[in-house]
Amino acid sequence: MNNSFCLCIVGFVQRILLTFNLSEITPQLIGLSAVSVVFGRLFCGFICPFGIIFEWTYKLKMKIDNSKILPKVDPKIHNKLIYLKYILLIIGLYLTFKYATYVICGVCPIGSFAGLNGTVISFILLGLFIILGYFIPMFFCRYFCPIGALLGILSVKPVFKIKSNDKCNTCRLCEKKCPMQINILDNMDEKECIRCFQCVTACKKGGITYGR
Repeated sequence: MNNSFCLCIVGFVQRILLTFNLSEITPQLIGLSAVSVVFGRLFCGFICPFGIIFEWTYKLKMKIDNSKILPKVDPKIHNKLIYLKYILLIIGLYLTFKYATYVICGVCPIGSFAGLNGTVISFILLGLFIILGYFIPMFFCRYFCPIGALLGILSVKPVFKIKSNDKCNTCRLCEKKCPMQINILDNMDEKECIRCFQCVTACKKGGITYGR
């Protein structure tokens, strides 16, 4: 893995586990970590090319169906599935350390293109997640993305947050527009927010803001 251009924070962590070399803590790694701690998962919403692909995928279905309402997963199921990516991240890092190879990059769809580390499995999974993302918005980002999991851990208590104010009339349009199915008004889960700001733009009254 050539870390001179790689923007995958999980790839950096795997490399550190494999080399035990603190010099692998590069400006890219420090920068991505700092941005996440301060601003949340901005990488997911503005930099990750796969986030853009998965966004286009679910928006295509909405356009075809002529629908303005995002499909929802049963909350009881969704609220459990969001932790799957964290479990997979831990397992992947453990296997990386144990077998001295980039286990996560080998199966992660993002690894299909990032640094050309992808395998046939990762390409197959990419196709599968695009199909699933057609029916469930941001399916991969919600439940499987290892980068999102690691950035989510760093974004549990960001400095800049999504929040409601006294202009909010609890119409919940912000939640209806959220592709990550976050309960914004009652339980704003910062670690799951990809900073797409769909909720902010949806509220014409200015009841949802992003700031300190």
